[in-house]
Amino acid sequence: MPLYKEKVAQELEGKKSEFSGEISKEAVKEYQNAADELSDKLSKQDIVDQLESEQYPGALPTEEFEENQGMIISFEESTDWESHEAVNTWARDQIQGLTTVAADGSQIDPVTEFEQPVGVAQVVWIANHHSAEGDYEEEAETVVLTPEDLLFEDPNSGHIQVDDQEVPLTRFETEMRVLEKQIKKHSGEENPPVVMYDGSLILSFIQMFDQKAQERYSEALSRLLAASRHHKVPVIGYVSGSKATELSNMIRKLDLIDTGQKIRDYQFLEDLMDNWGDRTPLFYARRDQTQNRLQTTYHGVEYDFSDKILFTYLDIGPGAQIDRVALPEWIHEQGMTEYVLSLVRAEAGVGRGYPEILQSVDADAVISRQDRQQFLKMYQEFSEENDIELQWNNKALSKNRRRR
Repeated sequence: MPLYKEKVAQELEGKKSEFSGEISKEAVKEYQNAADELSDKLSKQDIVDQLESEQYPGALPTEEFEENQGMIISFEESTDWESHEAVNTWARDQIQGLTTVAADGSQIDPVTEFEQPVGVAQVVWIANHHSAEGDYEEEAETVVLTPEDLLFEDPNSGHIQVDDQEVPLTRFETEMRVLEKQIKKHSGEENPPVVMYDGSLILSFIQMFDQKAQERYSEALSRLLAASRHHKVPVIGYVSGSKATELSNMIRKLDLIDTGQKIRDYQFLEDLMDNWGDRTPLFYARRDQTQNRLQTTYHGVEYDFSDKILFTYLDIGPGAQIDRVALPEWIHEQGMTEYVLSLVRAEAGVGRGYPEILQSVDADAVISRQDRQQFLKMYQEFSEENDIELQWNNKALSKNRRRR
């Protein structure tokens, strides 16, 4: 059956307001005024005391909030910059001789053309040392998932099912493991690299999964955070165009506004930032219960990161939305915040609004449709060479024939 474009167009038009998420200018202005006046009305301790009864208030201030006396920390170096060339020049000078590391993954979801499914998780890592010699490392790690990994018996029906969660979960675990290896490799360096994960350090999405999956996601991230702390190599979570609501939730729960409208943080922050590179003070993330799972034992030491994830918003990308950087508390305690954020700004400057290393690793990790077909061919050849009988799934085979 083809896509009935007229029907789709009618549906889209009818639900335009649901997509636009229209927010009144008055509501945005009210949040902006509250943010501007926050440090005048309340101290850090006042905010903490007022929100003490809230289990998840969204955010809590660090001492940067009081030291700065406002919601925006200006990046004054960029005040007189008039072109991207100025950004690029500053960025290249700033990052010269320092290392950034990133990893990203791609996957082939369970292949169901055969009765015995197979999947792939692939993760690419890059270490860019930004040297005059162009010292640059790149490697990939690949995991093939077998029927033993992908099949399970549904306890309700007793039928054998394909576990659609396993491939993305394995990909996430592999990403965390690859970054942990890089952290170990650079342990003890005087100017350690900044290790960048292209994603959030708060795993809100895992709430939709079963208990075992939640534990595996949380353990993988917790080990990365523990490795970062143990080896004193900074790791950050980078979210481009964040749609988070921690600060707006905090403002609402402090009863500083009258409007009932809920807005996203970037919607009231964007007009408060004047310069490229401006940021908010660091805040403690207090989003939801998934943070309580960020606990692990690493090298015999117990670590608990449930209340030790900080975040800031950075105005370093194109367009209205603002990027979010999350980092474990120890980085700030060790006085490394500006070192880390300087490298993040520099990567974004070179990458014209999005960290260059994250762009590179994303491009190199992707698995195309052509790659998937090549994998199927490899899998068939492997099976023939090893006398493994492949039985086609009749339903999938029929679909493939009809779609040719």
